[in-house]
Amino acid sequence: MQISGMGNSYNNVYERTNTSSKNEAAKKTGAETAEVQSKKSAGSKAADYYSYLAEKYDCVKNGNVAISGSYLRECANDPEKAKELEENLSLYKELRQRGYESAKQNAARLGGRLVSYSETWNIDSKGNVSMMASTTVVSENGSKSRKEIKEELEERLKKKKEEAKKAEKAEAQKEEQQEQLEKLQENTAAKEQIPREEYYPRLDIGI
Repeated sequence: MQISGMGNSYNNVYERTNTSSKNEAAKKTGAETAEVQSKKSAGSKAADYYSYLAEKYDCVKNGNVAISGSYLRECANDPEKAKELEENLSLYKELRQRGYESAKQNAARLGGRLVSYSETWNIDSKGNVSMMASTTVVSENGSKSRKEIKEELEERLKKKKEEAKKAEKAEAQKEEQQEQLEKLQENTAAKEQIPREEYYPRLDIGI
C-alpha cells in the first residue's frame, strides 16, 4: 500500500511537471510565433512603403537610390523619419541636375564634351546619404580616358606654376634693381654734399 501510494504521488508530481512544461513550451512557442508574425507584419509594411516610394519618386523606381532595409522599416513606422527620408528623395532631381551642370563645365574646361552622366545615392541605416557620380567625356578627336584628362590638367597646372615662378622671379629682380638704383642715387647725393677739398686734399709743398 505504501509503495502504491508513493507511486501515485510520483505520478501526480510527474503529471503536474509535465503539464507545466507543456504550458511553458506553448507560451514560448506562442511568443516566438507572435515575434515572427510581428516581423512579417513589419516587413510587409516596409514593402508596402517601398512600393509607395517607388510610385512617387522616379529615383527610387529607377534604382538610382538604394535605401537600407532597417532604415526603411523604421521610416514605415515613424512618420518623422519618413518625412525626413522623403525630403531627401524630393531633392534628388535638383541635386542631380547641379551635378550634371558641374560635370559639364569641368569637361569644357578640359577641352572636352560631356556625353553621359549618372548619379546614384545610398541611404544607410541611420539615414545618411552618400552620392556617387559617373561621367563620360569626349574630345573633338574622340573619347578621352580619365588618365588622359588628368594628365592634361596636371600639365596645365604645371605650366601655370612655372609661369607664376617666372613672374615672381622677374618681380624680385626688378625690386633688386630698384634697390640698387636707390642706393646709387643716395651715394651720389651724399658725395655731392661733401666739400671739394675732401675729394682732392690740398698738398702743402714747401718751396
